[in-house]
Amino acid sequence: MSDLKVNFHKSMLVGVNIPDSWLGEAASALCCKVGNVPFLYLGLPIGGDSRRLVFWDPVLARLKNRLS
Repeated sequence: MSDLKVNFHKSMLVGVNIPDSWLGEAASALCCKVGNVPFLYLGLPIGGDSRRLVFWDPVLARLKNRLS
């Protein structure tokens, strides 16, 4: 085994169709934060509508900054 462990202080719990009270209790038990949709994962937006051009604006801006 690799001996890798989850860092719950950096982790975020996001629920879909789950009551906020249950989500808060679960996050408290795991010692992590409660997140909302949409959110960023590895710099990419998760939970938005990828068919809209506005969805890709932050990604394109980041690419332009790195290329220049």
